[in-house]
Amino acid sequence: MAIEAVFFDVGQTLVHPVPDGAGFSQVAVPFGFEITAEAILANNGKMYARYNEHYQRDPGFWDNHESARAVWLDAYTLLYQLLETGDKAEELAAEAYNFYFNPGAWFAYDDVQDGLEQLAQSGLKLGLISNWDSSLIPVIKSIGLDHYFLAMISSADVGMHKPDKDIFEYAIQQLGVLPDEAIHIGDHLTADVQGALDAGLHAVYMDRYNSHPEFDLAPRLESLRLLPALIENLNT
Repeated sequence: MAIEAVFFDVGQTLVHPVPDGAGFSQVAVPFGFEITAEAILANNGKMYARYNEHYQRDPGFWDNHESARAVWLDAYTLLYQLLETGDKAEELAAEAYNFYFNPGAWFAYDDVQDGLEQLAQSGLKLGLISNWDSSLIPVIKSIGLDHYFLAMISSADVGMHKPDKDIFEYAIQQLGVLPDEAIHIGDHLTADVQGALDAGLHAVYMDRYNSHPEFDLAPRLESLRLLPALIENLNT
């Protein structure tokens, strides 16, 4: 069957936050800490490793806003502890969460507007499927992309998360298509690619930073501008 709907992951697929380090440094200033971007970047790996520990143990924390927030607060607290902020680490973590999970901290990649416009003009139905807290729709609206999407599905809003089949099945129902009439594109090999394939959708791996050039389980793209041609090829 021909592709009729395209679903997107959000973070690192369509949008990115302010440069790593900027937000963490900024929120620390009122507390009297001058933390360099270099110091933050030097400890980012440990912060994301803490997040991944939670994700590998049980990605179900994405099913509601408070549990997702708790995981990020734990990771951010670890970062500020490593940055030697003492008893202010938890308070700084809360400020960092408020900074990053609000509309002003996110920006679309340069290729997103063109790619979405081409897809929309071709008559395809577009939607979002994201492991995100309840700030997803305000973020997308603030960037000015919301008019492209018929469905904007945040895991925390629907109580389901990728890579579970339920959230993909819910998404295709929202757009009124069958699994093999839909394609999902995202940057996470398990949550996005394997999750979509297991649910019967086509999948595309968005590898913006050329992290896995050897990947061949599904088509791999480094720019969204290449997606319309890929879908056209699938439909021929």
